[in-house]
Amino acid sequence: MAQALKSQSCANHPERAARAVCMSCKKAVCQECATQWEGINYCVQCLRNKREKTTVRSSTPEAVAVVAAGVVLFFLASYLMMWSGVNLARMF
Repeated sequence: MAQALKSQSCANHPERAARAVCMSCKKAVCQECATQWEGINYCVQCLRNKREKTTVRSSTPEAVAVVAAGVVLFFLASYLMMWSGVNLARMF
């Protein structure tokens, strides 16, 4: 692979030697044009396209669900402790 890159030039800078290959479009790119994202080489255009497609999910619904579950479990545990205390008091 390294031998094949030595004979190629950068797709954006023809005067520079290629140092990496974009894993999306397979273009040879120089060190300045190659960018690693999550350990994979991309050219500038493919990285821009990949970032535009990536959406950031909101964690608000998950946080609300966790808080609601915590409140429900708190009240269930309180009720269970109160019920156990009443039943223990009846026994003695």
